Amino acid sequence: MSRRHTNIFIGSILSLVMAFSGTFGVFSRTASAASPTYRVLAMSSESADTFYVAMNGRSVKVRLIGLNAPESTSYFKTKKGCYAIQSKSILWKIIGGKYVSLVADPKMPDKYTDGSLLRYAYVGQQDVGGMMIYNGAAREYMYKHKNYAYRSWYKSLQNSAYGRKKGMWSPQWCPVNKSI
Repeated sequence: MSRRHTNIFIGSILSLVMAFSGTFGVFSRTASAASPTYRVLAMSSESADTFYVAMNGRSVKVRLIGLNAPESTSYFKTKKGCYAIQSKSILWKIIGGKYVSLVADPKMPDKYTDGSLLRYAYVGQQDVGGMMIYNGAAREYMYKHKNYAYRSWYKSLQNSAYGRKKGMWSPQWCPVNKSI
């Protein structure tokens, strides 16, 4: 079986599992009930990997760990703006106006280069980054060569999205995304 057929087969199996069990089990990770929750205010204008929450009476910028979403200018193999609007729309459907739990990764710095908090985000027990990557709305990304906790899982989700030609991996949306 070729790699392409294997990826399609694996993507099909994951889709069936999700259809019968819901996405909850696939994207459930380690957000604990003790994790504080914050109301999402708005998304950043840069891309769908950054958003703002209301924290202690002020607006705080949060950058998701382990992913990079398309933006108007990209350092990756995407053309300018390729799937950027759709990615932001997908993120907003997942978190917009909801309460999210923010969880730090002990292997990662506390803040991103722009001063935003570097965190995993959860809506309930569902991992936002995992859902974004699985839907082809973002790609796996390792910040400053630091190996974060979910890297192998995020890479497998990216391989699934790529195999299913989902989101930014679809030639319909981004004809230049030929490989991971």
